[in-house]
Formats: sequence, structure tokens, C-alpha cells
Amino acid sequence: MFMIRRAIKPYFSHVISWTILLFLPFIGYLYQPQKLSELNFYFVQTHFLNIAFLATAFYSNLHYIAPKFFFEQARIKFFVLILLVLGIYIVMTYLFFRLNPEDELKHLQEKNILFIRLVFGPTIIYSLCILTSTMLFLYDEQAHQKELNKQIELEKTTAELNMLKLQISPHFLFNTLNNIRWLIRKKSEQSEESVMKLSEILRYIIYEVEGSKVEFSREIEHLRNFIELQTLRLPIEGNVVFKVDENIKNYLIEPLLFIHFVENAFKYGIDSKNAPDIVFEFSTLPNGLTFYSKNKILLKKANIQNEGIGLTNIQRRLELLYPNKHELKITHNDEYFEVNLKLILES
Repeated sequence: MFMIRRAIKPYFSHVISWTILLFLPFIGYLYQPQKLSELNFYFVQTHFLNIAFLATAFYSNLHYIAPKFFFEQARIKFFVLILLVLGIYIVMTYLFFRLNPEDELKHLQEKNILFIRLVFGPTIIYSLCILTSTMLFLYDEQAHQKELNKQIELEKTTAELNMLKLQISPHFLFNTLNNIRWLIRKKSEQSEESVMKLSEILRYIIYEVEGSKVEFSREIEHLRNFIELQTLRLPIEGNVVFKVDENIKNYLIEPLLFIHFVENAFKYGIDSKNAPDIVFEFSTLPNGLTFYSKNKILLKKANIQNEGIGLTNIQRRLELLYPNKHELKITHNDEYFEVNLKLILES
């Protein structure tokens, strides 16, 4: 039933408009019903036929002539058809007067207004009808084109986001497998635990982030698994902190927004000679959350400012997914690299 009402709704105004045009000449009889006996049946008949012809021309142009010929290079076909229908309408008007039993044609000739009544008047009425029909077609075409452009842009954005996700996963997998290989070479008892955590991480990436959004708690669990997996291979004990404010709502968020910063902190914040100092914090905002990351830079030779596709990747994703709803600040000096990301998740 809803689908039927939705299909009929755009044409409701059409029905009202044509009904008004159909009964407009007879409104006066509502106030003077005694004159109904004087109503000319021939006039009623010709008026109804005129409205029927104009309605046919209107919708023929709207649904067939304009869509097929208006945008053609040889637009002359459009105007030829419109003029041809106009000619038919003028001839039809002339025939109506010829068939008038009251000989109205002769009456008009005597008053010298035959041209106005048979040619000029019908041409104006028909032109207004076709102009309205063509404008309505152009409006619908413009709306359709806007919708098409939105759909194309959405598909483009979806494809780009999928590509960006795929760029994250192989890089993450490469680093994690290297970590497991390192544990196996050490014959560490933690090898099995690391494989289990990797399995959880891969399950999340492969099966749970296919949709547009995930629960914040699942993203936190994913990050916690990753951080625990990374801390298994620390050559020197140090400070690795992961804090999550308990008051943060379980928002639905885009997946894999923070993993790059976490990877980056371990990538540049661990070496074999110094104790790491790495901090990750999630805190609440009135309408969102804040992610803060800080790590001591232990790989001095690494080019932090141009650290590859990862930073560009996450910046691009934020622009696409949270336009005007995020603030990303990245600062660093010779000792520390800091990230502060604010997300607005409630409008």
C-alpha cells in the first residue's frame, strides 16, 4: 500500500491541476444554478475534448517527445513534432467551429476575430501547455542527474574506502607475521598465544569490518589484541599504557581508524637498546571521543614526517568519513611523536 501511495504521490498535483482546468468554466454555475438550463452542450463537449487533447500533448511531450529528441544534436526534430501537434490542434479547433450548430464561425467572421479565436488563442494555450511540460521534464531530468551524480560519488567513495582498508591490512599482517616469526625463533612459550591473538585480529579485519561501521567496544578489543601482541616481543621492558575512559558511549564508528597510529608508535618506539615509552588513551567528549597517542622516538633515522602511505591513508579516510567532524593534530620533536584525534560522533 505504501509503495502504491509513493508511486501516485508525484501525480497528485497533476490530477488537481487538470481537474481545475476541466471545471473552471463552469464554476459560475455554482452561484447561479438557475442558468444550468442555458448551458450549451456543444460548448461542454468541445471544452472536454480540448482539455483531453492538451493533456495528451502535455504527457506525450513529457514522457516521449522531450526525453527522446530534446537533447539530440539535431533538436530540430523536437520543434518539428511540437509544431506538427500544434497544427493538428488548430485544425481540430477549426473543425469544432465548423460543426457548431449555432454557426459561431460566421459570427466570428462578422466581428473580424476569427484569426484570434481559431489560431492565436489556441497557439498561446498550446504553447503554455508544452512550455510547462518541457520545464517539468527538464526539472525531473536535473533531479535525476543530481541523484545519479550522488550515486556515482557514493560508489566512488565506497570503492576508495575499500581500497584504503585493503592498504591497511597487508601492511599490518606483514609486521605481525614478522613478530610471530621472531617469537618462534626464540622458541618462546608465547608463540601459541600470539597466533591466537593474530587469529582474533584477522577475524575482525576479514569478517567484521565489511559493513560501514562497528561498535566502539569491538574496535577497542581489536586494538587491545594488537597491543598485547606487540608487547610480547619487547626486547626491553618499558612503559606501554592503554587507557580507555569507561564513560565513553559505545558509538558506532568506522573501523580501523586508529590502528595505523598504534602501529606507528610500535614501529618507531621500539629498539633493542632502550626502554619504550608508549601511551594510548581514549577519553570522552560531550559529543564524541578523543584518541591520544604518544611514543618516544627510538629509531632516530626514521623519517617521521614522511612515514609513507599510512598517514596519507588515514587522513584521506577521515576526510571521506568524517568531513568537518574531526580534528587531527600530529606533533613531533627529536624525542616524542604525538597524535591527537578528536571525532564528533553526535550531531
